[in-house]
Amino acid sequence: MFLQKFLSTHLRYYINNICVLMLSFVLFACSSGQSVILNNVSQDSLNDVLIVLGDNFITAKTELRKDGSYTVSVDNSQKLKALNILSKNGLPKKTYVGLGDVFKKDSLISSPLEEYNRNIYAIDQEISEMLSSLNGVISVHTKVAMPKPNDKLWQSEVPKPTASVLIIFKQGARIDLYTNKIKSLVSHSVEGLIPEQVEVVSMQQRDF
Repeated sequence: MFLQKFLSTHLRYYINNICVLMLSFVLFACSSGQSVILNNVSQDSLNDVLIVLGDNFITAKTELRKDGSYTVSVDNSQKLKALNILSKNGLPKKTYVGLGDVFKKDSLISSPLEEYNRNIYAIDQEISEMLSSLNGVISVHTKVAMPKPNDKLWQSEVPKPTASVLIIFKQGARIDLYTNKIKSLVSHSVEGLIPEQVEVVSMQQRDF
């Protein structure tokens, strides 16, 4: 009776230890795996991403895709930290469409209104790309309003173009101190636009 109880107790002990070891092994395998955190990253953005992650002691692996873009992966244990750091730094940078891409030659003939909309979109994109290159800027949203085609035929006074810009910047960057210079840059990008008709709202990124 005593021997049976002794063996039963030790058997449970060994089984419990084996279960703990197996569970630890599974958890270790999961935590040591890789998670993809970014897809379709350009070469320029990739360099910025790797520098920021490296500065925060996060090792990232990259893989070149067939289309020339990259995927970025990190250890599972560092995934959330990496995503948070990239978000704070506005990475990867948004890709903007230039005038050449918007007005690609095609066989279709666009109407004046279609050309107007494409022109507005291209201007918005180029202004946003220009301002996003400023040091400390995380994201930029631009909206330009211009007189539509044929407005001059029936209006006694042609509406003046206007522009609105929203800038999110890193803590400590103080982009808000350069509002007048930003208005000047934007106004020189649109024919007939004056700095007084440019509204700039700059907001510092905050942790949530």
